[in-house]
Amino acid sequence: MEGKKVIVIHGYTASPDNHWFNWLKDELEALGATVDIPTMPESDSPDPQKWEQCLLDANIQFDENTILVGHSLGCITALRFLENHAPEGAKIGGYVLVSGFDRTLDTMPDLAAHTQFSLDYSKLIGMSDKRASIVSSNDWAVDSATSIELAKSLQTSITVVENAGHFLDREGFTRLPALLSLLKFWY
Repeated sequence: MEGKKVIVIHGYTASPDNHWFNWLKDELEALGATVDIPTMPESDSPDPQKWEQCLLDANIQFDENTILVGHSLGCITALRFLENHAPEGAKIGGYVLVSGFDRTLDTMPDLAAHTQFSLDYSKLIGMSDKRASIVSSNDWAVDSATSIELAKSLQTSITVVENAGHFLDREGFTRLPALLSLLKFWY
């Protein structure tokens, strides 16, 4: 992971201090990576333009050392950011989607503004050979079928974690070994 820059994008109602984010940061930094977990604005009532601007303000490089990790709403945010701002033909180090979705969810209709436009799957596939989805078998917030559908659209690998809920700290997810193992396997 030496020289890699990992950007972790949290989701709805979350912050950089929630769930498994700081654990991942500590683990990856111990392996030589640089990790940034931007505080996405107003996460209780997220605006897609403000979230995209937050990532623009983070000066993320579109190069083969950059890896994006999204959780829940952070997934569509990362994908939309790549789609809208990466130069044509840009290659990044990879992206991982944890409980990803790209359509309106019955469980979180407030997030519909984030998914009102279709993604350019072919552009997103072309940005990296390292694309992965991590899905819970019993996700109550983002149905696993929805995450798998997105994974298939993006031709990502799929890792299913049994009974992981929505990968939240209150569900016991202060660590996410499947994600760390995946990143170590890549690099």
